[in-house]
Amino acid sequence: MKEIKAKKIVHRNETRIHLTYKYDKTIDNLVRNFPGRKWSKTLKSWHIPYSKAAVKQFSEKCKANNIKTVFVKEIIKDVPPEKSKPEFPVKTKKALSEFNSYLVSRRYSRNTIKSYTAAVNKFFAYYKDKNPEEISLNDITDFTENYIIKNKLSVSYQNQLINALKTFYKKIYNKNLNPELIERPIKKKTLPNVLSQKEIKKIIGSITNIKHKSIISLIYSAGLRRSELIHMKISDIDSTRMVIKISDSKGNKDRYVNLSDKVLEMIRQYYKKYHPKYWLFESPDGKQYSASSIRNIFEKAKQKAGINKPITLHGLRHSYATHLHERGIDIRAIQELLGHNSIKTTEIYTHVSKKRINQIKSPLDDLDV
Repeated sequence: MKEIKAKKIVHRNETRIHLTYKYDKTIDNLVRNFPGRKWSKTLKSWHIPYSKAAVKQFSEKCKANNIKTVFVKEIIKDVPPEKSKPEFPVKTKKALSEFNSYLVSRRYSRNTIKSYTAAVNKFFAYYKDKNPEEISLNDITDFTENYIIKNKLSVSYQNQLINALKTFYKKIYNKNLNPELIERPIKKKTLPNVLSQKEIKKIIGSITNIKHKSIISLIYSAGLRRSELIHMKISDIDSTRMVIKISDSKGNKDRYVNLSDKVLEMIRQYYKKYHPKYWLFESPDGKQYSASSIRNIFEKAKQKAGINKPITLHGLRHSYATHLHERGIDIRAIQELLGHNSIKTTEIYTHVSKKRINQIKSPLDDLDV
């Protein structure tokens, strides 16, 4: 039987339940979709809220998936903080500073600058005694095997590191290492999980707070990324033309998406009650709404609606695109609405959509069985 060990810990002055288990897709999906779960870089593991309700809910979910939960009574206190930042050689410091300046001057998005600099910093921390010009392709292979793969980091992270290193060596150090020789990993071709329209209706219907309902409805109705909703201003809603302007999205692109009549009515009700000043959705102190708050809204609504699919908030965007394809919307139009650079990215929804699948009759139906 599959097994999870759960242990009460005090982590960053907060009581949590620390989870350890041998990697298993079912367990991993269950943990990743549990409300309030967090990943600890220090512990290199997941931890969930500590409360009677959380323990009961987690135990029930494990039992439903035939997973044994072993609760360890020992309490770990004062989990040590993450190690301090490494001290880089002078040449490395200078190169990293130049790299950051280059990304800023080229107007890379904030998220890209953050992820690229973090990846390159992590890489050079691994080789803290080497200067950038001393790095070889063998070093990158070694880092991949003994850090990325060993720590079970994703293919996406590996690709992100390669993108960062290619940019770094092309613009800062064009010496011994030819960035074009850095090979990418073979990406596993997985299909996204999507919700049916009935399931979407259940999730939205389970939300009573008009602000929360507006957030989830808007994300699904326009196929938005979470970051796009967070950065949306009141002025981006154009009720005259019935469109929404998405500014500075992924890849520094602007685009327009359609504004749903029903969502517009929800937003008007929300606006009358909450009176946001600048951002369409603001926190109580007037700042942008947090990413974790939006995720928690979705997780609680999904749980309340009784939806047990292993699907995250981003699944609403996947569902939007899939439902458009099933309604016969041209794939090029879907590409434009989603803001994809390549049609290949959008074509994944042709494999998820039931449009073609339902047109095929199973040969078993012709047999007298």
